[in-house]
Amino acid sequence: MDVQIKINGVTKKISVQPNETLLAALRREGYYSVKHGCETGECGACGVLLRLGKESDFSEKSNSSAYITNTCVMLAAQADGSEITTVEALGKRNEMSVLQQCFMENGAIQCGYCTPAQMLASKALLDKNPNPSEQEVRDAIGGVLCRCTGYVKPVQAVLNAAAKLRGDSEEMHPFFKRVIAPDGGTPSAGQFRQDIGDASWGGERGGKGAGEQGRQSQTQTQTDVMTKVLPPFVVAPEKQTEVVGKAEIKVDAAKLAQGKPAFVDDAPMPGMLYAAMLTSPHAHARIQEIDTTKAEALPGVHAVLTYKNVKRVIYASGGQSYPNPPPYDQVSLDSKVRHVGDRVAVVAAETLEIAKLACELIEVDYEVLPAVFDPHEAMSGNAPVIHDEPDAIGIKDPLRNIVAKPYAQHGNAAQGFAEALAEGGVIVEREYWVPQQQQASIEPHICMTWFDEDDRLIIRTSTQVPFHVRRMVAPLIGLPVKKIRVIKPRVGGGFGGKQEMLIEDLCAHLTMATGLPVRFEYTRAQEFTSARSRHPQYVKFKAGFKKDGKLTALQHYVLGNTGAYGTHGLTVQTVSGLRGLSTYRCDNLEFVCDIVYTNMPTPGAFRGYGAPQAEFALECLMDEAADVLGIDNIELRRMNWVQVGDKMPMAKALGEAREGFDQVIKTNALEECFQQGMAAIGWDGRDEFGGKDLVIDPARPSVRRGIGAAACMHGTAIAGLDMGAASVKGTSTLVRPSGSALRRA
Repeated sequence: MDVQIKINGVTKKISVQPNETLLAALRREGYYSVKHGCETGECGACGVLLRLGKESDFSEKSNSSAYITNTCVMLAAQADGSEITTVEALGKRNEMSVLQQCFMENGAIQCGYCTPAQMLASKALLDKNPNPSEQEVRDAIGGVLCRCTGYVKPVQAVLNAAAKLRGDSEEMHPFFKRVIAPDGGTPSAGQFRQDIGDASWGGERGGKGAGEQGRQSQTQTQTDVMTKVLPPFVVAPEKQTEVVGKAEIKVDAAKLAQGKPAFVDDAPMPGMLYAAMLTSPHAHARIQEIDTTKAEALPGVHAVLTYKNVKRVIYASGGQSYPNPPPYDQVSLDSKVRHVGDRVAVVAAETLEIAKLACELIEVDYEVLPAVFDPHEAMSGNAPVIHDEPDAIGIKDPLRNIVAKPYAQHGNAAQGFAEALAEGGVIVEREYWVPQQQQASIEPHICMTWFDEDDRLIIRTSTQVPFHVRRMVAPLIGLPVKKIRVIKPRVGGGFGGKQEMLIEDLCAHLTMATGLPVRFEYTRAQEFTSARSRHPQYVKFKAGFKKDGKLTALQHYVLGNTGAYGTHGLTVQTVSGLRGLSTYRCDNLEFVCDIVYTNMPTPGAFRGYGAPQAEFALECLMDEAADVLGIDNIELRRMNWVQVGDKMPMAKALGEAREGFDQVIKTNALEECFQQGMAAIGWDGRDEFGGKDLVIDPARPSVRRGIGAAACMHGTAIAGLDMGAASVKGTSTLVRPSGSALRRA
C-alpha cells in the first residue's frame, strides 16, 4: 500500500507493508537519525515530531502543534497524510541550528544515539515555551532515555539555546554557569553561595524575567540549605595552551547532532539477509533432538544453524588481553542450554519476519534438568552440575560449580584482629549483597558481516573490543586472523556490556554458510536474557580497628555469581579484591573469593568492573565502624586512607589470572576532594538541618535529603597488561607507542 507523508517539508509517496512500523519505513527511506532501541515505545530513541491530519491542512501559519511520537509503535499506514520532522531538518548542511550548536558546545552529546530524539523533544518544547524552567526541560526530554549523560548537559544545552533564541544577553542559565573566582582561582564556598543564589529551587527558576519572582519568594534559609546540598561547579584556571585545559567540542559532535549515519545499522548492505536467534525457554536442559526441516523449507530462509552443523570449538568470550583468562566453557551452539535466553539455533532469511517465523518452526525436544540460582546452593556439592562437558578448560571444581577460588594476603589478618582487641579496639564485620544489573545501552547489540572484494570477512559491529573480536572469531569460523577485518563505528552505549565477543561469531557463521551479507541484532528482551550484566556478589568485610580508629586488619570475602558461563568472572572478582583492599592503609590484608556458576543469565563487564561492588560494601562498613567507634565518618577515613608513596600490595597478588605488577600511589587528592565536598553539603553543620545525616527543605518539610561521604579508587586498566599510551612532547608532534608520529599542520 502507498502512503503520502510530508517529511521535512517534502511530500513523499512511500510504499509500505500493512504491518510495517513508521520507524522501519523512515529508516528504509534513509532517515537514519530515527533510531531503534526497544520496539515497545519505551526508550524514545525513535522519536520524531508529528502532526496528524491531511497534508493540505499544514502551512507555515498553521496553529497545529507537532508532538514527539515514538515511531516503533506506530504503523506507517497511520501516518498517511501527516507531517513529520526529523533532526535532519533542524539545520542546513553546513550550518547548525541554535539548538544543535548548543548541544555541541555544552557537551550534551556523548554516544549520540539518543541525541536526535532529545533535540526534537527540546524543539517541541521551545516552539511552545521560549522561556522554560529547568523542570520543564527535564519533563520534555525525560521520555527519551539517555544512559550516558545523566541529563545534566542536555538540560544545560536546552536552557542555553532558549536564552539565545530569546536574544538574552545572558546566554547560559545561571545554574550552569562556570564558577570561576575573579582572580582566576578556585572560588571559596562563600563565593559559590553567592553565584548560585539565582539557581532553581523547588521547581522555580532563577535568571531573568519570571525568575525574579522566584528569587523573591525564596527565604534565606532555603538558599542556605540549597548551597549546602548542591555541589560546586569548579573549573581549574585555563593555561595558555591550544587544547589542554580548554573546552573542546567532540570531534564527531556535528555529525551526531545532524543525525548523519554513524552507527552499525546506518549502512545497510545490498542483498542483506536478516538473522534471528532461537533461545532456550528453560534455565537448564539438554537438547535431545532438534528438527529444522520446517524452518529450512520456509520460502526466504537461507540458513538454519544448530549444534549439529556448526563445528564445536571451545572458547572464552570476554574481551580481554591475550590469552583470555579461563575458563574456556563456551561453544557457538551447544546441545546443552544453561540459562533462559541461551543459544539454541540461529536463522538467516530475506526478511526479519521470515527469520523469526523460521525460529518458531524449529522443533526442539528438551530434557529439562534441575536448575540452581543461588550461588551458596550451587557450591554446596548437592546442586546440579552446570558444566559437565569434557572439553571445558580451566574450571576449578566443576562438580561443585566453582569456576575459580582466587586468594591473596599481605601480612597476617588474624594477628591484625588480635592487635585491635589488645589495644581496646573493635572488630566490625558486615555482609552486603549487590544485585545483578543490565547495562541497558540504548543501541542494542548489532552486527553485520560480509565478504569484501578481496574475500576478507568484514565484521561491522557495535563493540568496545574490535581487535579481541577479530582474534576470537577467527578460530571459530576457521579463517586466519589476517582474513578478517572488524569495523567498529560509533557505539550507541557500551558501559562494558560490549566488551565481549557476543553475537559476532553467529553472524559470521551465517555469512560463511550463505556467502551473503547478514545483519543480526538483539531484541530489547534478548538484551536482558542473552547479553551481559553486572556480576551479583555477596560481599563480606571484617575490619579490626584500634580504639583511636587506626585500621589493623581488613579481610574481604566475595561470593561472585558468574551465571551460566565464566566470561569475565575471574577478573571482575579479582578487581573487586584489588579495589576493596587498596583504599585504606593496612598492614594486614586478606582476600578470599569463590566464583560460582548458576543458571542465571551470564554477567560480564560493567562500569567499574568489580570495583563498585567492593567499594559500596567497604564504604558502608566504614560508616558503620565510625558509629561503633564514635568517630566522625570522614575523620575515620582520613586517618586511614592511603598516602602518596604507599604501595598497593594487592596489585601484584591479584593480576588478570596471573601475577600482577607492583603499583605505588603517586598522587592523592582525597583531602582536597573531601574538603570541597564537605563545604558543598554542609558536613560540619549538618545537625542544624534536623538530623545527623539529613537535610530538610523548610519549604517542604516532608522531604529529606540524605548526606553521606564515600571514597572510591578506580584504575583505567590492569597495569602491565592493558596497553594504551602516548607521549606528548613540547612540540606539535604526537608520538604514538608504536613509534609513529602525528604532526599538527
